[in-house]
Formats: sequence, structure tokens, C-alpha cells
Amino acid sequence: MKKDILVPLALLLASCSPQLFTMNIDMRHPSSSGIDFAGKTISVVYLDDLSGRDSVFSPSVAEGFAQAMEKDYFGGARAVEMYRMEKDFGGNYAAKDTLVNLIMDSGDDVVFLFDAPEYGQTACGDRKVISGVPKDSSNVMTVKVPYTMNLYVYDSMGKDTVQVFKSSGEIGHKMVCSPEESDEDVAWKVWPELRSSGTRIGTRCSKDFVSTWKTEQYGFYYYENPTAWITAAQAAYDYRWHEAIKTWMTLLDTKNMEKRSYAEYNIATACYLMGDYPLAEKWLDRSAKDYDHSLISVLRKRINSRKK
Repeated sequence: MKKDILVPLALLLASCSPQLFTMNIDMRHPSSSGIDFAGKTISVVYLDDLSGRDSVFSPSVAEGFAQAMEKDYFGGARAVEMYRMEKDFGGNYAAKDTLVNLIMDSGDDVVFLFDAPEYGQTACGDRKVISGVPKDSSNVMTVKVPYTMNLYVYDSMGKDTVQVFKSSGEIGHKMVCSPEESDEDVAWKVWPELRSSGTRIGTRCSKDFVSTWKTEQYGFYYYENPTAWITAAQAAYDYRWHEAIKTWMTLLDTKNMEKRSYAEYNIATACYLMGDYPLAEKWLDRSAKDYDHSLISVLRKRINSRKK
């Protein structure tokens, strides 16, 4: 959550009538894949086909992907577990039962399963001669390897289906070699060198799953008296939501149903911004019962969209 613009409280005219200050806040929304990963635990599994070629590339893809998800959803903290699994070529890794079993084994809410890549024909570029270096490292050429890789995703807290995503492209790596080495020999030597390429591709694969952000406007009610309204508003301005809620709670012991409704609405909004949508809905229901006002329907629509 990021704050962009706030109408300063000092610029608003206080009176006996309720006042409203607004905050433009960048809110986290579900990824472009449609899956909302916020608040969920995640594990990443990669398949090893035991060919020897994937011993570096496949785990690097999984690692790059996991690190990108950790950066977006966990502030960079180590939170995404990564597992290796030997590939059974008779297995159906797109099947829901397969992913559900991985969910049960890992204990996480969401599992990503990277299938072993399928590689195309390796292509070696023209050799370039480097002068002034030992003969065994005097040639440089680029080796390119086409690949396709399926990624299976299952969210145990979302739709009861396995989503399939495909990554494809060309891995390119510059190889140092001697004039005597054949292209075939150099091409085979490329496999242990693909760690950086794998990490880069894994990061690129994460782009469908990291958060999207939208700027949304939120309003909070306050009065000039008692001063608790201003105190709570200032805490909200500083994102001190728990302190703001605690202060608004002191304003609920009143026979003025309109004021109580506004305090309850403020609490509902703060709960929503903290990600507690069920609690936000309860406070919003209380606000609507005491005094129905225009912003209630706006917040209710936002809560309902998060419950999908």
C-alpha cells in the first residue's frame, strides 16, 4: 500500500457538520493472471528429467521465480519454499490431483510446478578470435538454445482448477573455447553455464503473477469536537491504522447515530486497507444500520470485489 496524495487537514474548514478528508492510495490488486496471492503461502516445484542438461537451468528458473515472488509479496524475505522432483514421463503434471498432492505435501496455499523444458536444436554462431590470450580461450562464440517450458499453477483457496502458462524463447550464452574444439563440444559445454539465463527467465515468468497496483481514493469523516476525531484522522494520515481504530472506538458511545455511523465507517475503511475484509464488512454493516450514507455503497463494492 502506498500513499500518493492527501488533502491536508489544516486546509479543511472545521465545523459542527461532518468533514471529509481524502487520501489517494496505491492499492495492491490481483496479478494479471487473475490470481490474488496476497496473504497466501507459496511453494515452487521444478521437475528434473535427469538428462543432465537441466541440473543448472531448471533450478535457476525456479529460484529466479521464487525470488521475484518473495520481493513482491514478502518484502524480499525468504518465504517461498522450493522443491525438486524427478520427472516421471508417464505422469500427468497438469492434472489437478498432481497439484493437490503437492499442496498437501508442502502445506502451502499455492503451488507452482515448472515442467522440465523441451529444447530445440542448439545453434552455434560464428567464432570470433581474441588476440593476446592463451590459445585454449582465444575463440568466442554465442550458443543459442530454443526452449519451451510449461508452468502449472494451483491455488487451493481460489478456483478449483489448474492453470497452465507457457514460457518459450531462446537461451543465448557466450562461450570461450579453443580453435580445436568442435561446435558440438562447445554446445554441450553450455549447459553448466546457464544459471544466469535461468534466473532471468524465472524472473520474467513471474510477471504474470506479481501484484498490479491501482490508485484509489478513500475518505475518512471527522468533526472538530471532540478532538479524538482529529487525533484519529491524523493517525490514519500516517497509516497508523490500529491507533486510528482504537481512537474511533472511543467515539462509539454516543446517542448521535450519525456520528456513530461515521466512526464505524472509518473503522471499516481502516480494516479494509489492512486487508481484513470480513471485519471491514461487519463494521460497514453496523455503520449502515446506524445511518446510511453515500460512501457505504462504494466501500461495500470494494469489499465484494475482494471476496471473489
